[in-house]
Amino acid sequence: MKIVLQKLKIPMILLLMGTFLLNSTPSFAQSLEGKWNIAKMNTQNSTVIQFTKDSLIFYEFDKRRSATSYHIKDNRLAVGAGSIPIGGEFEFVNPQRLRLKPEQAKSPIDFVRLKPTTTTLTRAEIAQLNFEMTYQNRTLPLNFDGEEDESGQTIQLEIIDSTYFISFYRKDRRMGAMPIEQVTTKKIMVYGFPEKPFVVSGERVISNGNTIKTNKAASANADVAAIAEMIIGKWFYNHIEGWPSLSDCTKKTFFKFKEDFSLQTKPYAENPSNGNCIAGSSINGTYELLGTDQIKVTQNDKTETWKIQSLTKTKLAVERDGSALTLTKK
Repeated sequence: MKIVLQKLKIPMILLLMGTFLLNSTPSFAQSLEGKWNIAKMNTQNSTVIQFTKDSLIFYEFDKRRSATSYHIKDNRLAVGAGSIPIGGEFEFVNPQRLRLKPEQAKSPIDFVRLKPTTTTLTRAEIAQLNFEMTYQNRTLPLNFDGEEDESGQTIQLEIIDSTYFISFYRKDRRMGAMPIEQVTTKKIMVYGFPEKPFVVSGERVISNGNTIKTNKAASANADVAAIAEMIIGKWFYNHIEGWPSLSDCTKKTFFKFKEDFSLQTKPYAENPSNGNCIAGSSINGTYELLGTDQIKVTQNDKTETWKIQSLTKTKLAVERDGSALTLTKK
């Protein structure tokens, strides 16, 4: 009986060892599946790749460009003929960072796996916030207001699926995009940097670099404080009572309410001779909340009071100069 049991144990042990080896063999195809963004701050092409079970899809950011077949053998990636030449060796720097070593490239290319951004904020709410982060001793301001910095670059908030991005533009051309890991009203975390640290956090600031302020009216009660928070941002013309439908050009006109209680107005109007849309000079001023239903606006040494008729996160209706003006936030 002892001999029989021993004979039975040997194949059982071999079977268990085989099962263990099969389960411990890494499944590269499975771990590759998903969307990956190129880990560069500035690039001529904002490349996103997606591995499915049987295809490799190439995107110019969110626009699909091409697809091909691929297969994995050991640590090598082989792609179909005529595709972007990224075939070659690869390795995982970490579970969320893929390093490709294409046979036709001089240096490796890193990609980061896209994951949903953790936030309770809407896209419109995030776009109204300003942050500052430091990467390799460089201070990077993150302002989504579309204004150019000294180098002529602008920053926009964009999204792929459930992942928000900081996108860098120059002359309306996207020069790169970096995914946001997490964002709150006080902090932002961005990943996908080309070199360590791969994840960088930033703190919220206002336009003059000071800490966030509240005026006396906003601190008086919670209702006014909530309105003060909602009104911050860029509000565009939508409808003026008694006027015909506004043109697309006129709807570019906006009021920008800032956290430091400064106000910028930017008018747009069509040239009647040729129909071109012309931007007027910016008008700077200040604003103040008077309770929960009035905004005191001062510009060009002139002060007027707007009566708030309704306010949501994306729509503001006020009465000024005897007529109703409806604005929308973008």
